[in-house]
Amino acid sequence: MDYTLIYAPRKTMVLRVREDLSVVVRAPTGYPKTEIDRFVEAHESWIEDKLEKQRLCNARENALTPEQILGLRTKAAAELPPRVEYYAKCMDVVPTGVKITSAKTRFGSCSSQNSLCFSWRLMLYPPQAIDYVVVHELAHIREKNHSPAFYDVVSAALPDYRQLEELLKTPPM
Repeated sequence: MDYTLIYAPRKTMVLRVREDLSVVVRAPTGYPKTEIDRFVEAHESWIEDKLEKQRLCNARENALTPEQILGLRTKAAAELPPRVEYYAKCMDVVPTGVKITSAKTRFGSCSSQNSLCFSWRLMLYPPQAIDYVVVHELAHIREKNHSPAFYDVVSAALPDYRQLEELLKTPPM
């Protein structure tokens, strides 16, 4: 399997399938190439699964017309701020703002100043999955990491968050 190798000052190896269907391996500086090849080979079925999911995402993304994209962006701008307001009250947190972006690799983010960003692509998913992303980002106002304490904050608002998280792992229909 072809892949791009990037050596970096790190302790572990990581695999990534990019939007352009390229496979990237990041490995510790000086790590033996034979071990990296073995790692890639051991994860070949995972890579194939991710490539197939990315092909589906690319096909769906390319099938969207500019009008549909505008509609999704408009829907996000109308629906996400009220959801943020509702869950912010439930969680007793205050975001400094809400923005809609065209991010392709993440559904949402929370800045160090507690400003939230959400991709319009999130609107392709079921409402429960959208609620999970909103709660996830609001939880970062309290916990700026993904520690057990962070997931305690998420769980307090959405006890079934693990099932909702799974909805985001399947490309939208």
